[in-house]
Amino acid sequence: MLDTTGETRGSDTNEVQLLQRGLNVATIESFSELQLLHAWETNWPGGKQAAVKIIYDRAAAELRVLGKMRGKQFAKIFPVEVELAVTLKQAQAFVREQTKP
Repeated sequence: MLDTTGETRGSDTNEVQLLQRGLNVATIESFSELQLLHAWETNWPGGKQAAVKIIYDRAAAELRVLGKMRGKQFAKIFPVEVELAVTLKQAQAFVREQTKP
């Protein structure tokens, strides 16, 4: 999650809970600096291991999905127009489609 305003605006714990539940993620990382996010975004596990990274950018109101599986890469940007929960469902469907056997 990228939140460049950080503590000055406060952290919406509901968003973190939505991300945790909605994506069934192993961990949630929170970044307040673009450089740290970029380093995380570009650091992929070695080998042929499948991986998906989802970036929720509060300021841009978007959810970015990046993934690698079986030697191919995929990516898509979802605007968060109504509710984060709705956008998370769209992202989940995209990830399922990209990672199906």
